[in-house]
Amino acid sequence: MKKELQIKAKKLRIEGYSVKELHRMLGVSKGTISIWIQDVKLSDKAQARLRQNYTNGQLASQKTIKEKTRQKNIQADHFAKNVLSKANISKAELTILCAMIYLCEGNKSFKSLITFTNSDPSLIATFLYLFRNSFELDEKKFRVLMHLHKYHNEKIQKEFWSKITQIPQEQFNKTYLKPTNEKYKKEGYQGCIKVYYGNVSMARKLQSIAKMFMERYK
Repeated sequence: MKKELQIKAKKLRIEGYSVKELHRMLGVSKGTISIWIQDVKLSDKAQARLRQNYTNGQLASQKTIKEKTRQKNIQADHFAKNVLSKANISKAELTILCAMIYLCEGNKSFKSLITFTNSDPSLIATFLYLFRNSFELDEKKFRVLMHLHKYHNEKIQKEFWSKITQIPQEQFNKTYLKPTNEKYKKEGYQGCIKVYYGNVSMARKLQSIAKMFMERYK
């Protein structure tokens, strides 16, 4: 019986069947099958079949992984929606959120103006929303500095970031062009911006709030 299975395994291998397929078809361990077929020479046709099966297996595996990831993301979204649906955030809490985000991405100096630098449009917009709802501001004190690559269209990027920040283009400083490899272009990258607000006192207040908040809950 074992000899018959070995002969059958070699015949199927000659046709281009993989070790995994033979294991499933014959009910023999993969290690044993590998020993049985180690001397089998494969034709071009057999090798092509093995490559095709390998490619199909990869695609099937990638599809499974993507579906599992999609399901995990759905679960995470449901959790987030449940948490946010219960949130009734006060102005004080908005200010704490603003301070914590500023601590991560803002200027760390107590002697500097409010400066917030990032390339993520959503994070920029969120910080400005929190900042505007935490303090009484003079919108004319805002300034924006764009950091762009040579492949960017400055006019288009200025329109984009003006819309994101709700800061008029007249309040944008001269654009800084970053050194870059002209052959490399990061698709979807809108550049990086630094938002300024001319008030040192507010910068101190945000940093103090963040520091005290962390001291309370550490």
